[in-house]
Amino acid sequence: MYDELFIAYDRILKLTKSIKTMIKMKNLTGTNRSTKLLSLIKIIIPLILISNCCISCSGRKDQKKSIQTESINQQENSEQKKIYSHLQTKENNKAQVRRTLHQNGLLKSEGHYINNKKEGLHREWADSGILELEGFYSRGKANGSMKWYHEKGHLAAEGNMIDDIREGPWRICDIEENGFCIDAYFKNGKRDGIWLIYHENTENKLWKEQTFKDDIMISEKCWDVNGNLIECL
Repeated sequence: MYDELFIAYDRILKLTKSIKTMIKMKNLTGTNRSTKLLSLIKIIIPLILISNCCISCSGRKDQKKSIQTESINQQENSEQKKIYSHLQTKENNKAQVRRTLHQNGLLKSEGHYINNKKEGLHREWADSGILELEGFYSRGKANGSMKWYHEKGHLAAEGNMIDDIREGPWRICDIEENGFCIDAYFKNGKRDGIWLIYHENTENKLWKEQTFKDDIMISEKCWDVNGNLIECL
């Protein structure tokens, strides 16, 4: 405000000098005319001061209004972000079916997601169209029955999982279509209990019986294809 008053005072001085010059140039030497001009100056001075003060006050009000408007806009933007975040979270919490494709256009994966994590049944296919995986998930981790298949389509492994860890009885088969299979058992992801391994090209002719504890084999028995007990190699 002091700057505005200084500018106004400077203008008044310049105006006074101009009027005095005009008086001299026009030979306005009469006392009445001089007195009238000086009286006019006294009237003009307060008007100029008031005018400058009003301009200053108006500028300050505009500035204050601008700051208030900016503050309101920031609050509105903040509220909008909160609302968007809430809606986005709510949308993510909905069950969504997602599908991906191989470059050849065949289905690559399909499953349900909640909050961007696998939930429920999930399947995956090779680019040949052969099913590779089928299982259940909870919170993005394998939980429940899981099955894997070899590239020719026959079973590779099936069993139960808890939070991505194998638990309980499993069936594990060789990569060859008619290869041997194993009846296995896991405890907290480690081999445990009795494992039964069958001869190739058979479903019920036992080849080996292995016993595990804490992922370590503690005993083993073996039979030939005719059921005769043989030495384990």
